[in-house]
Amino acid sequence: MNAASLTELANLYGSDKGTVGPTAECDAHNYTDVYEAYIERDRQAAVTILEIGLGVVGERWDALLVQGRNTGGASLKMWYDYFPNGRIFGIDVNPCPYLDNDRIKTFVADQGSVHELEAFVAASKGVCFDIIIDDGSHHPEHQQISLSFFFKKLKSGGLYFIEDLGRNGLGDHAKGRSASDKVKNTRSVLKHFREQGTFLQPNALLDTAYLAENIAHLNFHVPKCSARLAFKASIRRPLRTALRYKHDTELLCAIRKK
Repeated sequence: MNAASLTELANLYGSDKGTVGPTAECDAHNYTDVYEAYIERDRQAAVTILEIGLGVVGERWDALLVQGRNTGGASLKMWYDYFPNGRIFGIDVNPCPYLDNDRIKTFVADQGSVHELEAFVAASKGVCFDIIIDDGSHHPEHQQISLSFFFKKLKSGGLYFIEDLGRNGLGDHAKGRSASDKVKNTRSVLKHFREQGTFLQPNALLDTAYLAENIAHLNFHVPKCSARLAFKASIRRPLRTALRYKHDTELLCAIRKK
């Protein structure tokens, strides 16, 4: 019997990373196909994973996706099943010790606070990671602080993923709890590095020299749900289907460390 795919596990637990959200009304992000292309070869390995933002209810952050099949911590449960020999660490601003088990350990930390991230490192005894996923607040300052802080805790050859990139930074005229008027959005900061070799300013990165020296490559991905189907047909050519998307609408970034 074949093991369940990452998409099947995401859908089972109600994670929005899959193709079906926690309820019929919740859109899914379709990230799991992208993830699996990167990580499937390591499925049986003793990988160490960190996920930032666990989707749990609490006083410090209202996790709107905890409904339907998602009873909290859906992606932790997904990683637990997908990597049978893996260790999974998670941090969230809300405590969720009920998710802890033989291979999952959760910690309370604000990803935008260096002090709290340092406390997590101390509490986790300085563990280093093969895979890090940022599915936290999606606030660009928080994403950039977390990236520059945790990239030093990523093993050589490891992968760092940032989810839900948006037009939510300085100059984007975005509003809401994930918007910032102090730094450029994370997608534009990282795209500038990929294209120009420097990080777009202003940003909240802590150590740009370390990042620049240790990023092997980075790729942006557009899940199917954010792409538009375009149909082309002519007398000489059969009906064809193509996925198209607008510039700067990529939602997921994958970064490989040297």
